This record gives sequence, C-alpha cells and structure tokens, in this order.
Amino acid sequence: MRKRRNKKKTIQLLEQQSQLREQQLERTTLRRRLAFMTIGLLVIILILIIIGYIQKRKDNKLLSQQKESILNINRELEEKNNEIASQRDKVANSFIELENTVDELKKTQKQLIEAEKMASIGQLTAGIAHEINNPINFVSSNINPLRMNLKELKEILETYRMATANGIENEKIQFAKELEKKYDLDYLIAEVDLLLNGISEGASRTKEIVHGLRNFSRVDEHELRSASVHDGLDSTLLLLNNLFKNRIEIEKIYDENLQSIDCYPGQLNQVFMNILNNAVQAIEGTGKITIKTKRIKNRAVIWITDTGSGIPREHMTRIFDPFFTTKEVGEGTGLGLSISYGIIQQHKGEIKVISKPGRGTTFKITLPIRHTGER
Repeated sequence: MRKRRNKKKTIQLLEQQSQLREQQLERTTLRRRLAFMTIGLLVIILILIIIGYIQKRKDNKLLSQQKESILNINRELEEKNNEIASQRDKVANSFIELENTVDELKKTQKQLIEAEKMASIGQLTAGIAHEINNPINFVSSNINPLRMNLKELKEILETYRMATANGIENEKIQFAKELEKKYDLDYLIAEVDLLLNGISEGASRTKEIVHGLRNFSRVDEHELRSASVHDGLDSTLLLLNNLFKNRIEIEKIYDENLQSIDCYPGQLNQVFMNILNNAVQAIEGTGKITIKTKRIKNRAVIWITDTGSGIPREHMTRIFDPFFTTKEVGEGTGLGLSISYGIIQQHKGEIKVISKPGRGTTFKITLPIRHTGER
C-alpha cells in the first residue's frame, strides 16, 4: 500500500518535473524568440538607421546638387538679365539710329521731291519761256508803233493848236487837214486801240502764266491747307501747254460739287505734273488727254486718261518702284511715279493705274476731302 503511494508520488513528481522542464523549455524558447525578435528589431532599426543615413546622405547630396543647380540657374539668370539689359541697350540704340535714319529718309524724300520738282520745272523752262515770250512780244512789238502813232497824233494836235492859238489861220488849218489825210487819223486812232488791246492781252497772259507757275511751285510741305484740285490741275496744264499745244486735245470734266480738299497743294501739283508729263510723252503725234474729277461721298476721285502707247504688262508691277524707267538715259530719273505714290500715301489716299498697250493709260487718284489727323 505504501509502495503504491510512493510510486504515485514519484509519478506525480516526474510529471511535475516534466512540466517544469517543459515550462523551462518554453521559457527558454520564449527568451530565445524574444532575443531573436530583439536582435531582429535591433537589426531592423540598424538597417533603418543605415537606410536613413544613406537616404539623408542622398538627400543632402541631392539638396547640394539642387543648391548648386539653383546657383547655376541664378548665375544663368543673372547672365541672361545682363544679356537682356545689353540687348535692351542695343535695341534702344538701334531705335535711336532708326529714328535718325527715318529723319534722314524724310529729309532725303523731301530733297528728292524738290529735286524731281526742279527737274520737271527745268524740263519745262524752255516751254514756259516760249509761252511768256509770246505775250511779252505783244507788248514789246506794239510799243514802237504806238510811240509813232502817238507822235503823229501829237503833231496833228499841235498843228491845230497853233492854228487856233491866235485866231483861225486858213493855211495852218489846211496844213493840219493835210496831216490828217497823210497820217490817216481814223486809222491812227483805231490802231492805237488795237495796240493797247494787244499790250493788255500780253500783260494779262504773262500774269496768268506767272500766277500758274507760282501756284504750281508753292512750298507748303509742313501744313495741310484747303485748296482747289481744279486750280492745281489748271495751273499744271498751263505750264505744260507748250508740250501739247496744237498736238494733244485736252478734255476737262470737272465736278462742280468738288470745291476744295485738305492737302499739301505744292506736292499734289507735283503728282499732276508727273502723270500729265508722262501722258504727253506717251502720245506720239496727235492724241487726247481727258481729266475727270468727281466727289464720291467724302472722297475726291481724279481720273487722268491718255490715248498714248500704254504700259507693257510686264512693267505694271514696277511702275511705282524708285528709279524704274523705260525712258532713254537722260530723259527720266525713274522717281516721278515713285514720289507721286509716296505723296498720295502721305495724303492717306490711293493711286491706281489701268493700262492697255496701244490703247492708252488711266491713272485713278482717290483722296480724302477732309483730314482728321496730322501728317
């Protein structure tokens, strides 16, 4: 009985020892696991620290690169700013040079216009001299006959005065009548009237030519003024009269509703001179030039048509180009139509040309009647 009890106790002790060993084993295993976990955690933390350090180094390197890049960008921006400032200064200087060039071009254009005008007037000098010479001849050629007639009339009158001074003397009266018959008193009186009319007509025509020349040559480039287009056309025709007289018929169709326009009259007359002079030169032998004006709303339209040789098709796109001319050397500068085009543009107008070889040419000029802006 006692043995059984001891045996049972021994078994219980063995079981307890086994349980204790198992518990110790579990604890040892748990400690190992905890140790492994701690070591793993430490390793992970170390790895994370290392990764963080590496990443920080990378970030620092990247940040350093970014800073360097920003510094480089700033340097580049500063260089660009300096370059832009330099370019701005160059542009400013170029603008000043451009303004100076534009001023020089304006002066040159003005000189070319004046040179072309003087060239045109120079070409017309002989004709104008001839035109003035005719009426002046009326005056000069009539002076001597008029002087002789007045001398003869004076002799007749003096004879009558002497005959009646101290009473009537038949011999003096008879001598005076003989003088009347000799000098043909009635004819003398009539001839004096004719001579005076000739002098008056010569003086009037000379005045008209001089007025036309002054009207054509006006210097008024600096201000717009109201002027008659028809007066400008008429004064130009007057100066060109010797070129087309007895050869070219001039037809004028003026619109009475077109009184005056705002313009630079001297320059506009230069346009008329260039176009009409070309029209005269384009007509070989006899021909006709038609000048028509019309007011269309707030625009003045002028057509100048000739029956000349016309303009070849291949030249149509170049007729307003500077220095382009189909005339012989010495007959034209090639500036007339180019200057005319610039003058019309300056007047805020337009000029067009229609031409058929062998059938003539028409220039159409359109101008505003009133200007609201400055030159």
